[in-house]
Amino acid sequence: MRMIPAFYIEAYRKAPLLDVRVLHHPSFHESIKGIPLNSITNKRKLCFRPQIVFANEDIDLVKLKTYLLNNFDIENKFDILSLENSSTSESKPPLLEPIISDKVYDNVVIGGTFDNLHNGHKILLSTAQLKCINSLVIGVTDRQMVRSKTLHELIADPEVRIQSLREYLQDVDPFIHYEICTISDPFGPAIVDENLQAIIVSEETIRGGEKINEIRHSKRMSNLDIEVIKLLEDDHKSNDLEENKVSSSSLRIRKLGTLLKEPEPRPNLPSKPYVIGLTGMIASGKTSIGKKLEALGAGVINVDLLAHKTYENPESPTYRKIIETFGKEIVNSDKTISRERLGKIVFDSESKRNELTEIVWPEVKKLLQIERERLSQKHSVLILEVALLIESGHFDEFHQIWLTILDEKEVIKRLRERNNLDEEEARKRIRAMMPSEEKIKHANVVFCTYWDESFTWEQIKRAWIWKIFDQI
Repeated sequence: MRMIPAFYIEAYRKAPLLDVRVLHHPSFHESIKGIPLNSITNKRKLCFRPQIVFANEDIDLVKLKTYLLNNFDIENKFDILSLENSSTSESKPPLLEPIISDKVYDNVVIGGTFDNLHNGHKILLSTAQLKCINSLVIGVTDRQMVRSKTLHELIADPEVRIQSLREYLQDVDPFIHYEICTISDPFGPAIVDENLQAIIVSEETIRGGEKINEIRHSKRMSNLDIEVIKLLEDDHKSNDLEENKVSSSSLRIRKLGTLLKEPEPRPNLPSKPYVIGLTGMIASGKTSIGKKLEALGAGVINVDLLAHKTYENPESPTYRKIIETFGKEIVNSDKTISRERLGKIVFDSESKRNELTEIVWPEVKKLLQIERERLSQKHSVLILEVALLIESGHFDEFHQIWLTILDEKEVIKRLRERNNLDEEEARKRIRAMMPSEEKIKHANVVFCTYWDESFTWEQIKRAWIWKIFDQI
């Protein structure tokens, strides 16, 4: 019970990016149940493909390789490394304090988000697997439940998380039954399943386990034994925004400014200039990021500002068409079009937004072509800031798409301060756009300007230096 978590702790200390999986041997469950497991008559299948197998120093490595190839459905494409015995404290896996009992149960329950499956998750999961004889019930939070989490937009859909979780569980321990379901509250099956006997929690979620027992007691159900695992401390914090424990939130923060999705080939585009589409939620900091990229040497075109230019001149056809379509009420006393009043009209109606786009886009394309030709003579990288880039579906016009995201509460705050909108008007503008969770599926790189400017700079430089020059 204590040794396996210790391996995950040591693995994270030495190689935090390495996907380490300690596979459970069927003999453990056989010793508990007292009968051989039928499932071990066939080769054990693995969803992941191991590249390195660690073994004790005193094991015959040739025999071990033969055993693995005979008992696992894997290719002979892995190396075996011997773990040398050492008396130094640094090389010894740090055994956990014995706060987990040796007791095992027929049916166990756990819950969580299980995003970015990390070694902290693996300690929880392995502990639950080893303490379970028959059935392990797992509740996975749905999309609504994760909205309060840091950078929740980067959290995968529940179906994706469940699939990743199921593959990991089957790899590590296929000898018990798994029931995995989405949950829309903190309790899930733990307060309805009478067959459950124990719940595994972390030090920070003990109160949740106690609350579950209070609810079970009120329903005249038996209490669950609450088994507690220690949190895995993070020795690899890169800034003060990250948590002291290994957490999915910290891993999501580390993803900002990194390549989340490989760029697709664009044979229709010349290699120079390298064109990046910058898009994102309203008031999420697109323009400020564009200015920083400009300072790093990119040519930047704000396509939304080009759209404004198309109707600046009262004599232009675009100006006249907008007045004809949306009425004279949007005209200021100086004959300029009020973007505030025009905005209220188009953000109330998708059809009105489409009408406006159809009016201005032909002229925007002309201005955009002029700007692209001008900046291409000076810059090898062009950044095109386009608010509705992903909604338009014009992905093949860009080598990469970079996305800015921001929590809805902060967007509303900025819109109220910047645009003098009330909360309802701000929400209308947010609802008029595709949710960031959907946009992320198309993004190569993601930024967030929620924190101080120095961290925004850190994200941008990471993307610019590490990723751009790998591509151009």
